[in-house]
Amino acid sequence: MSEAVLLLVQAAMTGAIAAWMIVGALDNWLKPGINRETVAEILRMDRLAEAYPELFAQVRERRVTSPRAISALFRLVVIWETLAALVLAFGTVLLLAAVAGWTAPGTARAVSALGASAFTLTWAGFLVGGNWFLYWMCHFYGQFTHFLLAIWGLGVTLLLVSGG
Repeated sequence: MSEAVLLLVQAAMTGAIAAWMIVGALDNWLKPGINRETVAEILRMDRLAEAYPELFAQVRERRVTSPRAISALFRLVVIWETLAALVLAFGTVLLLAAVAGWTAPGTARAVSALGASAFTLTWAGFLVGGNWFLYWMCHFYGQFTHFLLAIWGLGVTLLLVSGG
């Protein structure tokens, strides 16, 4: 396979996760209520307390109930998502520039791999946090979505670090 084709494939895959992360970050900046209350519910372990009171009693000390702490954690996630989205977008542009010969392919791949790793770590962080807060017991589809996103990001990361 030619270098140009590989760079185009890498740009397309990086651009796809960049687009996903950009939409998510924009929603969290422009419409924070969409996710903020769900994050608060998970951190407070509301559904767990309601559906599985005996399990909740065993892990209740893990919950976060401070509105300030919840807000700060949400902002931290949004800032992380935004930085990941920006690095992914920049990496996509660099990969396309590498196709045209305007930048070194290695530099473009390195920046893109950093962005793809940040994307993957976002969802890996949600998986670890979900395990801590027993998110998976009451929000199966959310946790499953985070797992799929982590796999998607890992696949793109591997394409970037092993191809070329």
